[in-house]
Amino acid sequence: MVMAAASFTALLLFAGLALDFGRAHLLRAQLQTAVDAASLAGALQVVPMVQLRIDRWEWIHSICRDPVSGRQYDCSTWETTSPAIVEGPHWDLVYLGGWRNYTGGQCNWPYQCGTPHIAREWAVLPESTAPVARNTFAQNASWPTGSLGPQVLDLTVTIDRSKPVPEVTATATMSMPTTFLKLAGIEQLQFTRSGTAAPVKR
Repeated sequence: MVMAAASFTALLLFAGLALDFGRAHLLRAQLQTAVDAASLAGALQVVPMVQLRIDRWEWIHSICRDPVSGRQYDCSTWETTSPAIVEGPHWDLVYLGGWRNYTGGQCNWPYQCGTPHIAREWAVLPESTAPVARNTFAQNASWPTGSLGPQVLDLTVTIDRSKPVPEVTATATMSMPTTFLKLAGIEQLQFTRSGTAAPVKR
């Protein structure tokens, strides 16, 4: 009977290990999916930016004198002047052709602007990035809820703007109450998952 009781306890403990760690493995996968979706949703908030160099000419009006006849005539002409440099959202400036709205009076008479050329491109993530990522995480939280279910202890969304292409990282820590592992004094299992995504040019 003693051996049977000991064997039963050991079997129960192993069953608890299989059950609790099986649940933990499933929850880790679900948590990873949620943080990956959150970081990707945040990265999709990217605003592609561009700096344009726009060649300009200035209309110079002058009167010239013919050295032979002495007659005066209009010898006005276009002369190259400093280019206009504007920057803003790629969509507004290039796709919608709104670069003239960013030049102010630099293209007004007596100046004339030519075709803009892209001098530099980069990407920025707005302040809405973190809230969007958090909301996406909440929508992908597919685990059971309630006081006895797993709990997300911490969710952080960070934006690394130090890199040429900013990155969004979502990190979450989850606590899962155990069932059979309580017999071994393990009340909870805790694990952390992170997901990182960088925006791509669209």
